[in-house]
Amino acid sequence: MRFNSLNPGKPMGNSGGAAGIVIVLVLILAMAAGGGYWAYSKYYKIEPPRTKLASMKVKEELVQFTYDRVSRALHYNLITTDDIVVMMDKELKRLQRISKKFPDQKGIVDPQIEELTRARKRLATALKEVTAAIEKIYVTWLVDHSKGTGQIKSRKGTLTRKLADAIRGESVLIGRIRTNPDASS
Repeated sequence: MRFNSLNPGKPMGNSGGAAGIVIVLVLILAMAAGGGYWAYSKYYKIEPPRTKLASMKVKEELVQFTYDRVSRALHYNLITTDDIVVMMDKELKRLQRISKKFPDQKGIVDPQIEELTRARKRLATALKEVTAAIEKIYVTWLVDHSKGTGQIKSRKGTLTRKLADAIRGESVLIGRIRTNPDASS
């Protein structure tokens, strides 16, 4: 018979083994909870919609209104168009740096800059027109919900298609920029 070293008068039972099992079980439960939280935050947690446009000044509440009340597809097209305009701005700056670095090669760079400038202007104009229309719908909705809802129903498809068509019209140029590894630097 073994005696407990802390209390020599009492024999040592199986209490050390039971405490070890409890500790292991607590650790396993903690790891499972941590893994569950990680999986939730990685795969299931929904990020809030983006409400800021980087290429132009638009009230965040208009972008949020588009997401909440008008159309998620229109919101997606707004954000996508904005991202493309920002990407084009970066590419224009890159091409201008190349033009300054190699002034004798302007015949190569300048046509690209002109094409990109025209494409950026077309996309920015479409974005500006759509955000102006959304603002008009939003103010109408704030003043009279039923009238604003009617405008939402009648215009959301047209506005969504307008941005989609603008993006589609520049898809070759967008693809060329995206496939160039130096473009986004």
